[in-house]
Amino acid sequence: MTASSVTIDGMMLSRMLTSAEIVLGKNLEGVNALNVFPVPDGDTGTNMLLTLRAVIEEINKSPQDSLGEMSKMMARGALLGARGNSGVILSQFLRGFSGEFDGVEEADGDCLAHAFHQGAVAAYSAVGDPVEGTMLTVMRVTSESMINSVTVLGLHPFDPDIVEVLENGLHVCEQAVLDTQKQLPILQNAGVVDAGGKGFELIIRGFLAELKGEDPHEIILDWATTDTTISKEFLANSQEQIFGYCTQVLFSGTTLNPESIRSELMKIADSTVVIGDESLVKVHVHTSDPGPVLSLGASLGTLRDVKIESMDEQHEEFQKYHTDQVEMVPLGVVTVAWGSGFETLFAALGAREAVEGGQTMNPSCQDLLDATIASRSDTVILLPNNRNIVPTAHQAAGLSEIPIEVVETTSIQQGIAAILAFDQQEDLASNLNAMNRAILDIRSGEVVTAIRNSTLDGQFVEAGQIIGAIENELVCLGSSPEQVVRGMIEAMVPGDGSLVTLYWGGDVREADSEELLGTLKDGFPSVEFELVYGGQPYYHYLVSIEG
Repeated sequence: MTASSVTIDGMMLSRMLTSAEIVLGKNLEGVNALNVFPVPDGDTGTNMLLTLRAVIEEINKSPQDSLGEMSKMMARGALLGARGNSGVILSQFLRGFSGEFDGVEEADGDCLAHAFHQGAVAAYSAVGDPVEGTMLTVMRVTSESMINSVTVLGLHPFDPDIVEVLENGLHVCEQAVLDTQKQLPILQNAGVVDAGGKGFELIIRGFLAELKGEDPHEIILDWATTDTTISKEFLANSQEQIFGYCTQVLFSGTTLNPESIRSELMKIADSTVVIGDESLVKVHVHTSDPGPVLSLGASLGTLRDVKIESMDEQHEEFQKYHTDQVEMVPLGVVTVAWGSGFETLFAALGAREAVEGGQTMNPSCQDLLDATIASRSDTVILLPNNRNIVPTAHQAAGLSEIPIEVVETTSIQQGIAAILAFDQQEDLASNLNAMNRAILDIRSGEVVTAIRNSTLDGQFVEAGQIIGAIENELVCLGSSPEQVVRGMIEAMVPGDGSLVTLYWGGDVREADSEELLGTLKDGFPSVEFELVYGGQPYYHYLVSIEG
């Protein structure tokens, strides 16, 4: 399908939704950062994304060429998959949107414009007390502009082109999003635009990407031009507010009346959004006591998918995130860390983000990409700290929109050496040279208990024996971690003035590690020893020798 196409069928609609999901996902952090209601429904962008994914999962169960048949599945997926206030509103928009395609095999620009209009009307009807300056306004203004554009484009010799209709809608949508800050006091006080409206704009961008043959993965907004920093005055004024509970539930029955249920709920709750039909109704409300809401549903039928969240706890997280949010830096370090001690140590040494992972738990490529974004760095130096994670780190570097340079640290001890060599004041090339040189001077060892009989480097090892390995080669066996550490130090033959660092963790007690440290200092007087808490699981000690 190209820009010259004038109709869409069911399969094209499916691809448009998938494209929208990709665009929203690529810009998720930016949308979430705009959310100021003070968080009760979690993150606006996340809830919209999860709702959209539920729709896509439903229509993918049985893809249809017929637009009308595909729309029926779309409506069901939207009802069942709605998440949070923003997700439920988007869900109702999509249900109204899909209703315009009932009995339609293919849709032209005129039909699509009216589908957007029906979606906006449906979204307003779902909300107990609609407020202007929210995503509802953005939906309405956008759909009205599309209806008007059809009238103008219809004067041409050909039918109004879908791409032209959507491009007109996007242009108006962008302005409508900017206008939300002027329309709603809470947005004006916080200094941001409406998050749901921005998410809706991204969905339209995704639709257009598919129709124009563009790659949705490349549609990443310049969030530097959209202020996502919540004002300090807003944070201070909302700090002591009490929010209660966000309650989401499905009422299942045979003679349900969504309008009547909405009216009843408005008497006992706020932020009331109700969608559904006579057999299934999705409810979203904010209330100080979720009990009466559940009692109402139980009196009408069966309760399903009950979800109750404390908005006060979420508000605390909201305050912390926006109060502690770090500034962007030109160059930052993202590292993999294994254990609370190492996480704290890397943070103290200047790491912007630490991804949990190690020998028995390798992080995914997505974990590394998420940490890269969260680091708020223009360029990232990534420390995998495990030979098994190095390939994943390079994969992340190849996929990341933010430039990533991988320093191939194969142990967490090398990772410490690398970040010690990092200097925020130096450029990328200088830091890469210094960090790569630093890891060449480190020899890494580990002490762990064998959990089964095995043969390592030609030597039989019984379950329960303590293994001492240097650079993954077995060097000694023993009956206690302390005995094996001493054997490893002897095998490493540290020279005069060498630095040996013991990172204790596993089941080792601090007193035992301190006793070992004293023994080693007595036994190797020309060597400098340090004892650091790593907190790594399973491994009694991780050892590094420098020099």
